[in-house]
Amino acid sequence: MYNINELIIRNIKTEDKKDISKIYLDGFNNKVKNLLDLPDERKNDFLDEFGILGTHYKEGYFIAEIDGDIIGLMLLRWVGQRKQKKRHNLKFSLLVKKYGLISTIKTMAKLKLMNHNPKKGEIYIDNIAVSEKARGLGVGSILIDKAFDTALSMKGIDKVSLAVIEDNPKAHKLYKRLGFKDVHKITTRLGKWAVGVYQYTEMEKAITD
Repeated sequence: MYNINELIIRNIKTEDKKDISKIYLDGFNNKVKNLLDLPDERKNDFLDEFGILGTHYKEGYFIAEIDGDIIGLMLLRWVGQRKQKKRHNLKFSLLVKKYGLISTIKTMAKLKLMNHNPKKGEIYIDNIAVSEKARGLGVGSILIDKAFDTALSMKGIDKVSLAVIEDNPKAHKLYKRLGFKDVHKITTRLGKWAVGVYQYTEMEKAITD
């Protein structure tokens, strides 16, 4: 059993890649399956080669860790976010060679549809996930607190926003409890095609709330 008092939140490092891939798949395996159905042993490479986790960002990408064990992940995005040196994901020709032309084109189109461009003045929680073995300890709430700490440390940021899918009422209830308010409910057939999500709710909370 983890001691939540020993939890550390820190920036993602390059060497964390395999651990964060596992946590991402714990939370978003169905999304990955809709992007491209692959055997489990190939999914880590897939996340890296298509740049899905976007670990090239220098700031705003955090992990939750207890005693060296990575148990949570949060990816924040905002306008003007600084990046590290450009990552070398597989070139299109190599992706085609590995995954096939049609699958590569479809996956890239789906990823483009998934991409959320944050608005000026907001920090957007692009992804947040907690390892299955650490759920129920409050790790998600602590990560969200980190999002607000980040927002408060920056000029020109007045809110934190996120989106929650229709079939995750537990997360929606958590965000409501943390003070987020529903802004828009969106129904999208393209989202259903891309990642199996037909409806989701955009939520936000002002940093002064």
